[in-house]
Amino acid sequence: MQSILKHIPLFSELDEEELASIYKLITINDVAKKTVVLHEGEEGGSLFIILEGSVKISYYAPDGREIVLSLLEGGAYFGEMSLLDKQPRSATVSTLTDSKLAQIRSVDFERLLLKQPKVSLKLLGETVNRLRRTSQLLERVSTMDVPHRLYYYLKDFGDRFGKEDASGATIVKLPTHQMIADQLSTSRETISRAASALKKEGIIVKTDNPGESKIDMGALETLLQAIY
Repeated sequence: MQSILKHIPLFSELDEEELASIYKLITINDVAKKTVVLHEGEEGGSLFIILEGSVKISYYAPDGREIVLSLLEGGAYFGEMSLLDKQPRSATVSTLTDSKLAQIRSVDFERLLLKQPKVSLKLLGETVNRLRRTSQLLERVSTMDVPHRLYYYLKDFGDRFGKEDASGATIVKLPTHQMIADQLSTSRETISRAASALKKEGIIVKTDNPGESKIDMGALETLLQAIY
């Protein structure tokens, strides 16, 4: 099981001895689909790493609406903000699928950061990347129409989670239309109409595998360039 840490980007530059020391710090749990792992506002005591499965990060608006901030899959981590700034959890995290999560207590994680500067740099880099993506998302939501928000979302999602096939297209399992709508501040019906237009143009094509789609990333780039 220790070998699974090699495939976690946060630990990818560590040697076997260093990985072994980290493995002693973690607790691994199997978590069922639709389980709330962290609650917004609670005290933060651990960092979580997704070994298998996926989660959504969200918060609830005053009117009760769930605002989905991000989706994370295997290899990603969450819960680091409360460990770094000692503030309560800033969002709620729930599993989207049956997942396997590794947990490191805050006191152990702080010692790890002091001993392993490589991990500290990886953590800093990923935190900046997340802030950048959030900033870009807010900019797009406030300045673009829904179709172009969707184009940017699909491009980003494909780059992060997709795999290129022999034809050069990107194969990826996309979130539901409702999940995408929650992230782009619009309705499911509006996302469905925009996605249907992309399917008619052959930019999104369903594969033979359930839930999997093939995306023509070059065509998306062309649509995005048209707005400048």
